[in-house]
Amino acid sequence: MKNFKFKILNFKNKETGFTLVEVLVTSLIFSIIALSVNAIFVQIINLQRRGFAVQKIQDNSLLVLEEMSRDIRVSRISDQESSNCTATTITLVHPMKGSVIYRTNAGIVQRSTGGGSYEDISSSNVNFTRMNFCILGSLVNDNQSPRVSIVTSVQNRTGKDILQINIQTTTTSRNVADEFQNP
Repeated sequence: MKNFKFKILNFKNKETGFTLVEVLVTSLIFSIIALSVNAIFVQIINLQRRGFAVQKIQDNSLLVLEEMSRDIRVSRISDQESSNCTATTITLVHPMKGSVIYRTNAGIVQRSTGGGSYEDISSSNVNFTRMNFCILGSLVNDNQSPRVSIVTSVQNRTGKDILQINIQTTTTSRNVADEFQNP
């Protein structure tokens, strides 16, 4: 029986736990992994925010450009040549709305219809830092289709990072009355 007790005591003495050095090394490795995962997570969140900001800028600017292009397609543009893209406003003669004027004011795109007051057509979340119109073919005797290139630079107003997108589009005026008069 003495041998049995001795063997039990001897067996208990061979059982050991983690040493302090092993615990510290394991904690250090775990901390490094946790910090790396945290840094990757923060980077992913920042990329997601930037993506949402770019999407907001793009959605708003494309909506504004489509609205303007729709009016330009059906309107008459006369005597507003600006081949060097310095025009900051454009005046259209729309068949239904009458006189339509587009401009920017404090980074917001505005439209006046029928000689009335200006209304905002862009969101206050974005800033149109540049909107220029290149107008060609609007002179009476040049025998060209009137076409307008809209050159814009748009930034977000909110968020940690200020992002800028440059967009350009060209639209041709397709005034039906002009097409029938000039066969």
